[in-house]
Amino acid sequence: MCSADDDLLRHTDSIFIPFVYKFSAKHVPQVMCTIEGVSIKMPVDTGSTGLLVGAPILPSVDSKIGVSAHHFFTSSKILYVGRLVELPISFDGEAGSYATAKVPILVVDKSWRCPWYSPEKDSFECPPGPNGEMAVERDTSNITYMGVGFGRNHPSDGMPIATPRVNPFLNIVAINGLSVSSKSMRAGYIVTTKGIELGLTPNNTQGFIFDKLQPGWGHAEDPRDWSMAEMCFSVNGKGRNCGAVLVDTGIAQMYIRADEGVSIPTVTIRNPNKHGYAKMVRRVKRGTKITVDFPTIGDQGVSYSFIIGEGSPIEPNFVVPGRPGYPPFVNTGRNFLHGHSVAFDAVGGRFGYRPVQHSSSSVL
Repeated sequence: MCSADDDLLRHTDSIFIPFVYKFSAKHVPQVMCTIEGVSIKMPVDTGSTGLLVGAPILPSVDSKIGVSAHHFFTSSKILYVGRLVELPISFDGEAGSYATAKVPILVVDKSWRCPWYSPEKDSFECPPGPNGEMAVERDTSNITYMGVGFGRNHPSDGMPIATPRVNPFLNIVAINGLSVSSKSMRAGYIVTTKGIELGLTPNNTQGFIFDKLQPGWGHAEDPRDWSMAEMCFSVNGKGRNCGAVLVDTGIAQMYIRADEGVSIPTVTIRNPNKHGYAKMVRRVKRGTKITVDFPTIGDQGVSYSFIIGEGSPIEPNFVVPGRPGYPPFVNTGRNFLHGHSVAFDAVGGRFGYRPVQHSSSSVL
């Protein structure tokens, strides 16, 4: 087990960035920020990495500058193509406070929803579909997205900008206009249902139980790069499916993949999403109990569970079963935060959990 150790004592700088709206399963949480004089309600997604803004939103940014780049989201099947331009971004804190980061931003010139896109072989264009379909180009004037996650830059993911250097929450350079350094501000953040605490200190990490992370694919290049946290889950009290876990504020549903040969009760229903490509979809059955443990923490292990359909605050909107295979995987969705706040220590390579008072989650 790891705890907030003596190494944190020298880190004193932090700032709280509140969410614009009350935390809800209905939408991705947002914070207020300013880029090039433009105020933006910026979505905060812990399930991806990289900041994207449509070019029309930043008219002062010269269309001829920047390094060509693209980003493909495997969940939404959306391809973004544009230029990486390094720009300052300021986040609104409480009572007039603010934090400033400077990171490469993907200024999006073109975008498509491209279900047949293959990160392994495609790059800057959405190719024709298997039956010759041509993707419809999306309007870029409303594109704003900020991924602040980690462990999402596997080489096969086709996400060349998913590195710590493009994560604004890990690259804060000033608070209230005064410069901060790695000596005073520990790179990392805490996510709650109220907002984001930037910078880890002995005070704001009290009550967290930390788990050690494994180095990520880019750790040698950037020591702030870490793999996802680990968990084990059971279904209806049976089995122990162990693998990676992602606490993802970007979605309200859960994705779950069990070990090869493990059966999860499922049902096939008509797709409730009228804009979805599939007419029928699979869901884990109502009445199924799912328990997720974070076992590598030790004697003070953290656990949470829910029964689908009972309406607990921590229950995801629905649960999508993946094809059984190795390794198992769980994407909790954002409702997990009704039970636990989470903390990412990018310097020490740790992920922490702190129970929310009066929640239906449990600390064992």
